[in-house]
Amino acid sequence: MQVNAVTTGEQQSDAIQRLRSTGLKVGILHAGGPAPGANRVLAGAAKQFLDRGVEVTGFLNGYEFIQDMDPFTIVPGKHYIAVTREIISRVLDMNSFYLQTSRANPGKNITRPADLTDPDKTRKLVNILNVFEYLKIGAVISIGGDDTLKIANYLYEIARLRRNGGGQLFFRGDIVHVPKTIDNDYYGIPWTFGFFTAAESAGRSARGFYDDAKATNCYHVVELMGRRAGWYTAAASIFARGTKALIPEDYNDRDFIRIRDLAEELLEIVLRREKRGKTYGLFCVAEGLADKLPPEDKAGMELDRHGNPKLAEAKIGDNIARQLALLYREATGHEKSFKPQLVGYETRQNPPSLYDVLLTSQLGVGAFRLIEQGREAEMVTVGNNLEIDGIPFGQLIEPGTLRVRNRCIDIHGDFYTLLRSLEEYFTEG
Repeated sequence: MQVNAVTTGEQQSDAIQRLRSTGLKVGILHAGGPAPGANRVLAGAAKQFLDRGVEVTGFLNGYEFIQDMDPFTIVPGKHYIAVTREIISRVLDMNSFYLQTSRANPGKNITRPADLTDPDKTRKLVNILNVFEYLKIGAVISIGGDDTLKIANYLYEIARLRRNGGGQLFFRGDIVHVPKTIDNDYYGIPWTFGFFTAAESAGRSARGFYDDAKATNCYHVVELMGRRAGWYTAAASIFARGTKALIPEDYNDRDFIRIRDLAEELLEIVLRREKRGKTYGLFCVAEGLADKLPPEDKAGMELDRHGNPKLAEAKIGDNIARQLALLYREATGHEKSFKPQLVGYETRQNPPSLYDVLLTSQLGVGAFRLIEQGREAEMVTVGNNLEIDGIPFGQLIEPGTLRVRNRCIDIHGDFYTLLRSLEEYFTEG
């Protein structure tokens, strides 16, 4: 059901009236990696609530503090702040996210529905709910990627169990989620906020490497962000006139992919281009390909707080460049420069593009509107012309595994065809 721009039913007034009449606040937090435009989500949502007399609390550093704290030890200004109109005005001129963020994952021990009733596995999640009660948080807006969506769902489910158990609760599970990832791999929304800004920034950097390669008769092998999907790498490669983009979607039918396999694939392109007099090029590599490496190649990789291998530790772009240089020498008897480059973190907090300004502002308003209408456990999304909508968590999360559905590039779709058709031109033209 689409969320109407103007509502006249009692549901809207009841939800806001409940917050106002009992002095409840709306909590906002951001978890996971940064993305351009997050401050616009904060401002877009907070303004709507303040305009209606509802206070807004911003939690600092995501779940970092509140997952381990006794409620009475929480300190204003250190662990949370009141989001005021002055702050809303200030954040619109900031690139770095005002509330800050972290990768703290209070739900990392939850792997199945039965775990949600396990006191040990839910301890951190219960701590968070206790903080919400202590601060009189009546509704929550969660901003983040798929792991953060899972946490939002866990908090909703545990709060629902509490509610069904009786007793008066300030936070009854009224939580909505705003999807955030520069990877653009979120199911349920056409484009995630920050993607266009970050991918364009990556593309501009990669384009500089393309021009350098052309001037110096070398190849640059640029490693870019993207764990499960190749949207970011593909878009940057298109912008930069990439010779070839290596993305995870091309290898989904394989259990493992070796560095040598990838290097051999690129060597064929290098040799073919040389026959046409082209002695330079740009290869864009998604870091997520490291997840496809054989176990022996991942054995020493450090894990992040979500239990995922730290892809930067694999240095897959660097390893491909080294292997490519060796294979080229074996094939030709000559030396050639294949230079590894890394583009990533510097793209995550750039000033948002116009599209991301519009999208993030609307997502903030959308988060308000879902709460205003008494809707809970839904993710904010937008359709054509940025029309606001909401998708229940149940349509985004697999019920048996509690995993979030991801959206990769369809290798039979038009976007993939665009990517490869342009590469064919640059490779053969």
